This record gives sequence, C-alpha cells and structure tokens, in this order.
Amino acid sequence: MKVSVKVFPIAGLCDRRQELELALEGGSMGELEALLFERLGAAPKTKAFTFLLNGRGVGKRESVVLRDGDNLWLLPQISGG
Repeated sequence: MKVSVKVFPIAGLCDRRQELELALEGGSMGELEALLFERLGAAPKTKAFTFLLNGRGVGKRESVVLRDGDNLWLLPQISGG
C-alpha cells in the first residue's frame, strides 16, 4: 500500500519541507515511522513531532492501521502555554 507523507521542518529531524510516498507492507504506525526515519536519514531521537492522519491528530502510541491512499503529515510539536 502507498501512503503519502508531508514532512514539515522539525529541529533535529529535517531542515526543509519534504513530500514522500512510502510503500508499506503491514500498514502499522511503527513500520511507517521506521521507514520514514530511514528515508529522511535521521535517527528517531526527537520526539518533538505530531502526526496528522487524514486531518486527524494521531498519538505516537495509538494503534492505527494505515490504508492505501492515506495522507500523513508530520508536524513540529507545539506546546501551548
């Protein structure tokens, strides 16, 4: 299955916006995260990001099954105050 991923600049992860199309076998968030970090050439050290899946916020530990054609955005985490 193919998932479109838009990555926004995130300190410690990437310095520019990127659009990727990733081919997944199982469709798990863990598989997607591993492939994404591999493609970005970054170690998954930073936890300062947020996932939006088809416009809905998704927790990093949430059990989500990705489907063919899903759109995922990787955004810098914003803390309010």
